[in-house]
Amino acid sequence: METHRKLTIVGVILLAVTFLINYYHQLDHPGVGFNYAYVPGVAMLIAFSLSLLMFTKDR
Repeated sequence: METHRKLTIVGVILLAVTFLINYYHQLDHPGVGFNYAYVPGVAMLIAFSLSLLMFTKDR
């Protein structure tokens, strides 16, 4: 499998993790403390960006 496809799959997994963490945070700790959903969210953006750059570089 090509590297940009692997990065896209990793990005989708990180997207799901981001939603789950944010959902848990909103239910149990609304407005309190740091929302840790930002951590996988930023990693997801990086994975998608790298995937797009690798895909467009090859084309």
